[in-house]
Amino acid sequence: MRDYKKDNKKSNSLQLAIVLLIIGILIGGVLGVTFFGIPNFGPAEVNQINQTINLEVNQSTSFLNLYENLYSKLSDSVVSVKVTAEHHGSVISSQGSGFIYGQDGHIITNQHVVEDSISVDVVFSNGVQKEATVVGTDVYSDIAVLKVKDFPSATEEFTPSPLTLANSLKVEPGAHVLAIGNPFGLSGSVTHGIISATERTLSTEGGFSIPNVIQTDAAINPGNSGGPLINVSGKVIGVNRAKQGDNVGFAIPSNKVKKVADAILQKGEYQHPWIGIRMVPVSEKAATYMTLNSSVSKGVMVISVINDSPAEEAGFRGSEKRTIDNEVVWVNGDIILSIEEKDIVSTDELISKLSQKRPGDTIQMEIYREGRIIDISFELGERPDK
Repeated sequence: MRDYKKDNKKSNSLQLAIVLLIIGILIGGVLGVTFFGIPNFGPAEVNQINQTINLEVNQSTSFLNLYENLYSKLSDSVVSVKVTAEHHGSVISSQGSGFIYGQDGHIITNQHVVEDSISVDVVFSNGVQKEATVVGTDVYSDIAVLKVKDFPSATEEFTPSPLTLANSLKVEPGAHVLAIGNPFGLSGSVTHGIISATERTLSTEGGFSIPNVIQTDAAINPGNSGGPLINVSGKVIGVNRAKQGDNVGFAIPSNKVKKVADAILQKGEYQHPWIGIRMVPVSEKAATYMTLNSSVSKGVMVISVINDSPAEEAGFRGSEKRTIDNEVVWVNGDIILSIEEKDIVSTDELISKLSQKRPGDTIQMEIYREGRIIDISFELGERPDK
């Protein structure tokens, strides 16, 4: 016979347990919201969260597909550059990257990749290796143009074509990019990242600088030099040049690349404008020593003027050294305040403005000298070899 009392007892115990569980969940929910900030989501909120998650997943998948499509479309236009060079009496082998430029079999790469070269060969993505000659180089922008002899023909599987250069002035931090090249000799490698910053300045030979350089966290390693940095539209925004640390790489901006490459193809060289001064930002101690107001102290101070330079001919004056609080400070030199009525607040900005000019252009500067603001106009020269 069935024991109803026992069954009722079990039933009552089960009901009590369920009630206590529900109360616990309710109390836990309240305590969670109160003490831990855990929200109690309703159906609408849960649906919105699911939509957000799906959107993020779709966006991630979309970018992965985009990277795959870009690589598939552009990789045949990127080459490996193999170089035999003489360095300090020894013959050495090295390699970098490059990409097809224009319709006449030209390749753009870095100047330092082909420096002191005895022979240069270009290896295409299909493994075909062709001899190349150096058309011209520019040490100040680290750009070189090569000419491939007997350019390989396209096939159904191999479709090399010139890459298009974008307007690097439109590049914005946060934009997604791809770097294609041959790091450590690993041909056809691709990395991706974002634009970390623009308008960086890199030092080059002879104490000169490259302005408006692009910084990216896309991996750039030895062998990547000379390869393209590509935007999501498949256009080149820069030529990969250097790695300065983990997640810190640099590329020569495409606008500078185009100017230099076209000049090399047309004239054999690119002529850089030149003033002939050495300069530093105005330091706080210099501003205090010279009792400068805030507008003047934001300028750039001339510390020395190079002999037989446009600056010397224009009458620029250099600075003097003073020791202030155990620190050597440049003082009493001309302070450049503006170029063509545009304020100058850093040496990088002055270099950037100057890079937009050509030798022979007349330039107007506003400078501060001995308590007065004066205008100076003079003709830019051509940057010397040293």
